[in-house]
Amino acid sequence: MEKRIKMKIRSLRYDVEASLFSILASECEDDMDIELFDEDFAEVGEEAIELATEGFMRIEGERVTLGYEESELTGMEGSSTSIFFELGDSGLVSMHRDGAVSTALVFERGKRHHCVYNTPIMPFEICVKTIKVENKILIEGTLILDYIIEIRGAKAERTKFEISVFELQEATVTNEASV
Repeated sequence: MEKRIKMKIRSLRYDVEASLFSILASECEDDMDIELFDEDFAEVGEEAIELATEGFMRIEGERVTLGYEESELTGMEGSSTSIFFELGDSGLVSMHRDGAVSTALVFERGKRHHCVYNTPIMPFEICVKTIKVENKILIEGTLILDYIIEIRGAKAERTKFEISVFELQEATVTNEASV
């Protein structure tokens, strides 16, 4: 089943003083680390993006997919984004981008995942540490991701990302004559 949807996407990003690449894997897997990790980072600067776009939601078997086209506003014009999760495990979310830039990111609370971010210039190794996954897409139409992301050799950023999904209302055409 696939349906057209309207999405409201909000993203708040800011620099943090951290190095995900230097954190020991054993420290990163510890659930107790989440709250400390959340409070220990100093926020520097802030960038907010909010946009509305159309896309689709598809449910095939146990897999749910949300998809949309990126825009100039996000800095990834010419790319498409797909967000995936399984019906039985809504706390594990994957985000794939294809096109001008491409990547596959994995979000799982308390876990650190290494990924590659491909750009027209060169690929970059990135590390993602997920603080929170609140996936209520099928219940309330919202997905919230809170995570730290770092490109090797650059400053880490914390991102608070929220998608709200709304069904598109089909336009109704009437053939009433005006009097």
